[in-house]
Amino acid sequence: MAGEAVVALPETLDRNVVGAVCAQGRLPARADVSAVRHADGAGLAFLWLLRRRGVLSGALDGALAKRLDAFEAAQAAVPAPAGEAAEGAVTRLGREVCARFGRWGEALAYLGETLCALPHLFSGRFRWGDCRLTFVRCGVQAVPVMLLIGFLLGLILAFQSAIPLKLFGGEGFVGGLVGIALIRELGVLVGAILMAGRSGSAFAAELGAMRVNEEIDALETMGLRPVRFLVLPRVVAGTLALPLLSLFVSFAGLVGGGLVMGVLGFSESYYIRQLQTFVHLNDILGSFCKAFVFGFAVSAVGCWFGLKAGRDAGAVGTATTAAVVTGIVTIAVLEGIFSVVFYAMGW
Repeated sequence: MAGEAVVALPETLDRNVVGAVCAQGRLPARADVSAVRHADGAGLAFLWLLRRRGVLSGALDGALAKRLDAFEAAQAAVPAPAGEAAEGAVTRLGREVCARFGRWGEALAYLGETLCALPHLFSGRFRWGDCRLTFVRCGVQAVPVMLLIGFLLGLILAFQSAIPLKLFGGEGFVGGLVGIALIRELGVLVGAILMAGRSGSAFAAELGAMRVNEEIDALETMGLRPVRFLVLPRVVAGTLALPLLSLFVSFAGLVGGGLVMGVLGFSESYYIRQLQTFVHLNDILGSFCKAFVFGFAVSAVGCWFGLKAGRDAGAVGTATTAAVVTGIVTIAVLEGIFSVVFYAMGW
């Protein structure tokens, strides 16, 4: 039937006839509709499709032609799907800007909800067991790698600073330079970056897997807030862990710097006096302030991307990557803000 040049359609065009024609695999190359007198909804749709393709031949019955025209007018009045509508550059830009502001609004709402959930630490319903377990994972288990990185950092910093200082006879100030750099900046900064790569990614992967497995949806169905139930223990653990980890990084770095000072021929007592001269209490307090803020930011960012993970196979990997990158960028931004504030305070 479909292979003929002209297909003569029967007098009654109903869904059975349309199904038989479509079952051939392709529409007729030419369709003679002069014999058609009756058509149901499927028949009208079939005639409309053939008219759009321009393959109708013969004169259609008057009453049926009016019904087909009305059907075609009704189809023309139906709006095109959003994906098929042609958009201009300005429209696309506006849509993207609105979507971007919407995501920023969601992030601010999440931050506000997290901060508002902090008073629940003093209620009897806070999950201190989960917080303790998370602290062990992101804090205690990270101590060896922090000590190793801190020791190598102090060693490298001391050797590299000794080379130019030796040209001016100032190699005796290597200890003070290492102490200032580690206590004020590098200890907490390196610790935060390592935590973003180690713990922030773990938080995103854990919550992302819960999202894929619909465990978070189950919590919401039971009336439990994911921020209070899942996010808050992790954020508290990360906030408390980073100051201690940055302390380990700084201590290991000072040990590495002291080793280099010994190689350069300076005594241990001289190195300690250098640290006491150049490192002040404000440096230590400022470092701890940054560590608390960085720990909160890294943990909150990791949990945020875990909660917003998709439900497909690659959603967890995407959320983990975004958590690490965004966490490091957030640390850099906060470091710049702290530098301006400390400079204004005279620290």
